[in-house]
Amino acid sequence: MRLNHRLGGALSTHWGLAWPLILANSAIPLLGLADAAIAGHLKHAYYLAAVTVGAELFAVFFGAFSFLRMGTTGLVAQAVGQNATTTTLKILANALVLAGCLGLVVTVSGTLAVDQVIKWIKPNPDILLPLTAYLEIRMLSAPAALMSFALTGWFIGRGLTRIALYLALGVNLLNIVLNYVFAIGLGMNSNGIALGTVIAEYLGLGYGAFWLSRVTGLTQFLKNLRPERIVLIRLLGINGPLFVRTLALQVVFVGLSVHAARLGVTEAAAVGLFLVLLATAAYALDGFAFASEIEAGQALGSGQSERFKNSLWAGAILTLGTTLLMLLAVATGGSYLIQALTAHNEVQLVATGLLPWFYGILLALCLSYWLDGVFIGLTRSLEMCLTMCLATLIGWIGVLYWNDANSLDDLFFAFFCFGVLRTLFLGSRLPAAWRIVMTREAHRRAKSEPA
Repeated sequence: MRLNHRLGGALSTHWGLAWPLILANSAIPLLGLADAAIAGHLKHAYYLAAVTVGAELFAVFFGAFSFLRMGTTGLVAQAVGQNATTTTLKILANALVLAGCLGLVVTVSGTLAVDQVIKWIKPNPDILLPLTAYLEIRMLSAPAALMSFALTGWFIGRGLTRIALYLALGVNLLNIVLNYVFAIGLGMNSNGIALGTVIAEYLGLGYGAFWLSRVTGLTQFLKNLRPERIVLIRLLGINGPLFVRTLALQVVFVGLSVHAARLGVTEAAAVGLFLVLLATAAYALDGFAFASEIEAGQALGSGQSERFKNSLWAGAILTLGTTLLMLLAVATGGSYLIQALTAHNEVQLVATGLLPWFYGILLALCLSYWLDGVFIGLTRSLEMCLTMCLATLIGWIGVLYWNDANSLDDLFFAFFCFGVLRTLFLGSRLPAAWRIVMTREAHRRAKSEPA
């Protein structure tokens, strides 16, 4: 009875942290859905292909720097568990400095590399010009996007999940409006979607700064706005493996988009819609993963193994339950959603045929999102890196090499194998994570006992 009561409390806490993040994360793929719907109703299908392929490439490219959010969240959550408020501000200040510098480098080097990226992708000739222009425009948003990662990570680590919701909803709603105005209202087509996104990124960073000043007070934050070698080294030590891990993950998504683009315009557009649906589900499930980051990090910081154990159960139960509900929703209305996203019949037909793969892949991946949250909260980035690299090498690259990848079914079979191995490999490290928290609790108790 006592266990049930504790588990019920953990479920309630987890849900209280997660629901604003579920809504916040859902706003991100909703932008993708809106962009796909806008581009899908432009005059030519190659605008839809350019936007979906280009958006996926940027999700991959900027996603490679998502370590700025993950590392910040884990460190801040542990500092909150230790009641070290000033430390959380130092972590944020140094994370913003790091993100801003990286963003400037990315904008300059990325703009120069667009032509090489296009040559590597080898897209269908119809996609070439709109895709190139889309990439060049979107590259301008790098500094704002990367700094927003760090800022969002700080709010989540502090457990301020409702502020993360306000940021995501405000920025993405503005983004949708701007994209519609530029693409359709001003007739800029896919270029307008890219430009609207860039403007929204910078306005979103300013909006985040406003909320930061509300939470901390501007003076208090500015006192800590200076690089500190120890903090930067700690951030780099955690973020380095996360960067490699994210690159390995993005190899899979880039590969899927690139292979689809080589198959043809219809296939590229259909895979783009598939990835938008998968991102919608994944971002919703990441709400529970983020809650696990908070709970795991704060439990480790305070040395509370019971809190950690209950949060594990809560995260797993909520993740699996939500996944089943989403699968039921897609099974009921997935084909209608695809029809709403594009008016092109050939794209509808191919995308609808991919829905069975969606069910299997989401089931294979769902618990990996929750496990990522646990290990981010514990800042066990090396284990995340190694398990992701193994899953990519064996499940994606290995299976593609064995299976030739001459069709969409070949691509999605490899994607499914990757998802299964990603979950199994990281799950095998959960007992070691449990021992880490137990050790921290033992140290805390030893220090609190009288000599």
